[in-house]
Amino acid sequence: MDLAKVSSRTWLWIYGILLAVVIALALEWRHLPGGKLHFSVLDVGQGDSLFLQTPSGRQIVMDAGPDLSALSQLGERMPKLDRTIDLLVLSHPHLDHLAAFPEILRRYKVEAVMLAGMQYPGDRYVEMLEEIRKHNVRVIIPDPQKDIDLGDGVVLDVLWPKPEFFGKNPPNDEVHQAGIVLRVLFSNEALLLTGDIERETESAILRSGANVRATVLKVAHHGSKTSTSTGFLLAADPKVALISAGKNNKFRHPSEEILERFRHFSIPVRITKNEGAIDLEW
Repeated sequence: MDLAKVSSRTWLWIYGILLAVVIALALEWRHLPGGKLHFSVLDVGQGDSLFLQTPSGRQIVMDAGPDLSALSQLGERMPKLDRTIDLLVLSHPHLDHLAAFPEILRRYKVEAVMLAGMQYPGDRYVEMLEEIRKHNVRVIIPDPQKDIDLGDGVVLDVLWPKPEFFGKNPPNDEVHQAGIVLRVLFSNEALLLTGDIERETESAILRSGANVRATVLKVAHHGSKTSTSTGFLLAADPKVALISAGKNNKFRHPSEEILERFRHFSIPVRITKNEGAIDLEW
């Protein structure tokens, strides 16, 4: 090419392409893990969806909200060229925790799914199970006797449920009682992810002798007064509590009683309905 004969319009076109490439690379660089643990409580309204990216770039999604809004927020936090999710975790099959999972299973290559495996008739839950079967995704049965070592300093400590719940109706037909509870361990930090468990399950976990101490507590059941008992909170002793709840939700979550409990123990609280998605890193 004779550079002397290249028109100014062509140079502008070339510069535009180069600028677009630089911007795209910068955006991809921004989403790389960079040796840090990234944790997000996504802003999905009255529901739950959590995103975890390990220091080496492995990604875990726990729950997927009441609609498809988790999809765009995952896209904002994952590198655009990364179409693999290492692990999906469904704490329990209520719609406000799983709506986006069938679509995630269609759009991404999912390596494994952790399910409590309870019997539940919800249409979206059945759709999720069908996508798992269709894509031949490995299913992990939660077992408090078996931690999951992600291989880069991050360990998933399974606290609940007992493996004998798998494939059965939950105790007393109460779905929350058989929900998955995880404690994410990294360096000297611990994230306690509690799904929608209530006081009865909190007591069962404490009676089991499990260590629930945590730097960060993802508060159970959107801050409902049926969860986060005083004993459980004292055992966890978090430095900060995170609550996922929708604006003007009909349940009035989080409960003022629970917020007062956090104030009493001088534990700061961050709530998605007040500040949108909450992003932390270590």
